Amino acid sequence: MAILFGARDDKDSSPFNVQSADEVVDRLDKALTSIFSEDGKRTVLYYMTNKFGLTLEQATRDPSKLEAALTGMLGEIGWMVVKRAILEEFWNKKIGINETVLVERASLREAFGFVRNLGLGGMLPI
Repeated sequence: MAILFGARDDKDSSPFNVQSADEVVDRLDKALTSIFSEDGKRTVLYYMTNKFGLTLEQATRDPSKLEAALTGMLGEIGWMVVKRAILEEFWNKKIGINETVLVERASLREAFGFVRNLGLGGMLPI
C-alpha cells in the first residue's frame, strides 16, 4: 500500500519509475514501432506531423490530439489496436484481445501521467 500513497523505494527499478517526459516519448515510440515496424512508424509520424500538425512529443502532452490524429488516419478500430499497444507498453502487461471495453475506457492521459509522476501504472486494472 505504500506505493499507492507515493512512498517508493529509491532503489525500485520497476518499469513504472519513469522520471522524465523523454522516457514517456521513448515508450510511446516503442509502442508505435511494435505495431507499425520502424518504417511504418516513420510514415505514421510523417502524416501525423504534416496532416495533423502533431509531433510525438506534443502527443505525449496532449493524448487527445494523438487519438484524433490516429483515428483520422486509421479509423476507430485501427486506433483501438494502437491504443492497446500503447497501454500494454505503459502498463507492462498484455491486454487480452477480448478486453476491448478496458481499452476503450482507459485514459492515455492517466497512463502517461501515472507513469511520469507517481509510478502507479502497474496498479491500473487489467
